[in-house]
Amino acid sequence: MYGIITHIRNILFDIGILRSESHEIKTISVGNLRVGGTGKTPFVEYLVKRLSQSHSIAVVSRGYGRKTKGYVEANPSSTAAQIGDEPLQIANKFKGILVAVCENRNLAIETIRKNHPEINLILLDDAFQHRYVRRDLNILLTEYNRPFFKDRIIPFGRLREYAFNYKRADYIVVTKCPPLTAKQKEDFVTKLKPYGNQKVFFSNIIYKEPYLITDRTKTTNIENKSVVLLTAIANNGHIVKYLNGISHVQGVISFKDHHNFTDRDIKRITERFCQLKTDDSILLTTEKDATKLRAFPIPLHVLPIDIEVSLYPNQECLIEKTIEQDVRNDK
Repeated sequence: MYGIITHIRNILFDIGILRSESHEIKTISVGNLRVGGTGKTPFVEYLVKRLSQSHSIAVVSRGYGRKTKGYVEANPSSTAAQIGDEPLQIANKFKGILVAVCENRNLAIETIRKNHPEINLILLDDAFQHRYVRRDLNILLTEYNRPFFKDRIIPFGRLREYAFNYKRADYIVVTKCPPLTAKQKEDFVTKLKPYGNQKVFFSNIIYKEPYLITDRTKTTNIENKSVVLLTAIANNGHIVKYLNGISHVQGVISFKDHHNFTDRDIKRITERFCQLKTDDSILLTTEKDATKLRAFPIPLHVLPIDIEVSLYPNQECLIEKTIEQDVRNDK
C-alpha cells in the first residue's frame, strides 16, 4: 500500500497535476530512496566546504525530531530540540553558513530569498521525495553495501519509493565505499544501470582523531586503545568495523536514530561504561549524537568524519567543478 501511494503521488507530479515550484535561487537537493543511514549529512557538509568558496550558501532541512514548527533559523544558542540534531551539527561546524529548518521547503526558500538576499545557493537536505520544489540539481545517495537496486519498498524493505525512481536523479553518489578496484566500480555501475544523463560518483568515509566534547582542541589517538561506542544513528556498523580495525571495542551502546537522551539514559550509559571500561578506555560518540550530549558527567569523545568523492570513471574530476558547470547550465 505504501508503495502504491508514493507511486501515484509521483505520477501526479510527472503529469503536472501536482506542481513543483521554481525559485530564483539555485537549488541543489541531496536525498535517498532508503529510510536513513546513507550518509546524507556528511555529504551535505562536504558540499558546504567545497561550494562555500564560490557561493553564499544556505542549508535547508525539515529538522527531523525537533519540537518546534514552521521556519526556524539556527543561531549560536540553538538546541537539537529547536532545529533537529543534524541541522544543529551542520550549524555548529560551519558558523558562517545559514542553516534553516521548515516543513515547507518552498516557504523556507522564499523566506531566505527575502531576508537574506546575499544567499545564491541552497542545499536541500533529505529532499529527494520533496517534489514541490523544482531543483537545479538532484543528487541521490545510495550505500555501497545496501544499494537501492537490492532493496524493496516499505514494509518489505527500506525503500521510501520504488527503486526505478532513481531516474529522477542527476547525480548518483555511492556512499560508504570500501577500497575499490576499477573493476569493482565497473561491476557496481553495471548493476546500477545509470541513464545516459546521470553522473555516478563513489565516496568513502575518512575518520579523524576524536576530540573531547568540551574542547575540540583536545584530540586523542585511539589506536590500540579500548573504546565503548555510544550511538543513536540508523546504522553504526561501519563505525564499529572501523574501530575494530584500529582499537579494541569493549562494547556498543545503541539507541534508535535521532533518540533524545534523557537524564535516565545518561545515568544508564555512565553505569554501563563504568562496567565495561579498563584503564585506557574512552567513551566515544558521533558528531550527530554529540549535539544532544553536551552536559555529560564523564569525559566523552567525539569521532569526526570527512568524505572523499570521485567521479566515475574520471577520478580526477572534482565534484564541485562538475556541480558548478551543471548548475550554470540550468539543468
